Amino acid sequence: MTAVGTRSFYVDQVQDVTVICFTVSTVIEQNYELVSDELFELVEYVTSNGPIHVVLDVSSIRQIDDWGLAMLRAFHETIETSGGSVIVSRLQPAVTQAVDEAGLTAFFETRETRGEAIRTFASA
Repeated sequence: MTAVGTRSFYVDQVQDVTVICFTVSTVIEQNYELVSDELFELVEYVTSNGPIHVVLDVSSIRQIDDWGLAMLRAFHETIETSGGSVIVSRLQPAVTQAVDEAGLTAFFETRETRGEAIRTFASA
C-alpha cells in the first residue's frame, strides 16, 4: 500500500519496513535541493511508526554525483541516529561505480533486490 508520494519518489509500507522508491533518474547538483527536501520530509513519518526499517530502492537513478551521495549518506545517518537501519537496493551500475569511487561501499548496506532487502529485516 502506498503511503506517501512526491515528485522524487513514492513510499510503500511492507509490514514494518518502509520502502522508499525513487522515481527520478538523476540526483545531481541541479536537482539535489528538491530531492533532498522531499526525502528529509519523510524522516518524521519513518521514525514515528514503530520499528525503523528502511529500504531505499534506487533502481530509477541512472546518474548520481557527490551531492546525491551526500544526501543518501545524511539520510542514512539520520535514520541510524533515530535507532533505525537502512538498506539500499537495486543500484544501477553507474550508481555502484559512484559509491565505489566515493569510498562509501562499506558505509551502505546493499542488496540486489527490494525483496531481498525486506527479507533481511524480517530475519534480523
